[in-house]
Amino acid sequence: MNLKPVAHVFYLQDAKDLVGAGLAGLVHAIRDGPVDDELIAAMKKGGAWQAASTLARELSVFVYAKPTPFLDDPFFARAAPPEVRTVLKSEAFQKRIASDHLYARYPEFLETAKNNLKRLADAGIRYGMGTDSGPPGRLQGGFEHLEMELMVSAGLTPSQVITASTRSNAEFLGASRDLGTLEVGKWADLVVLNANPLDKITNTRTIERVYVAGKRAER
Repeated sequence: MNLKPVAHVFYLQDAKDLVGAGLAGLVHAIRDGPVDDELIAAMKKGGAWQAASTLARELSVFVYAKPTPFLDDPFFARAAPPEVRTVLKSEAFQKRIASDHLYARYPEFLETAKNNLKRLADAGIRYGMGTDSGPPGRLQGGFEHLEMELMVSAGLTPSQVITASTRSNAEFLGASRDLGTLEVGKWADLVVLNANPLDKITNTRTIERVYVAGKRAER
């Protein structure tokens, strides 16, 4: 087996210690402050990735404290049962989110995460896309698209984000022989869109058809 060690991180010093010990990938972004040259050098030396910055996760811990427009968006509505959306939109849930003792700092952590992703990318550190979706407030199937939007808002281009979400993810997972790009002999997993995501990353939501292993999937 060729398993890659990854770790959930928050603090810069933890990231340095883990990368120095041979970590293959950081899961979540560093959020206690800016990444520095020391970490970048260590990641380059060891080939460590920013495996996923999970920006959508950072948004989810504070966004529901107020009415959240994307919960009424039909695209995102498909990612969560009505009863889940009812809870997320409720006044009680809003108060619960707003009462978190770190609530006022969560937007700051998100901005730090975005800035650090951009700096690592600019420095040539490999990175992928991931959301930490699964819990009720992180809408699996919808948050992947929100993550890509947040990555663009961090300063990456739509092309960079799409590459991170497809080819780069497959390469990090050691699955690029079968996945990640459209090439002869691969699985032919793809989506057909009604608008060009290179023009606007939210065009990834204009899904017309989905193919898995070359076969059209029912939606």
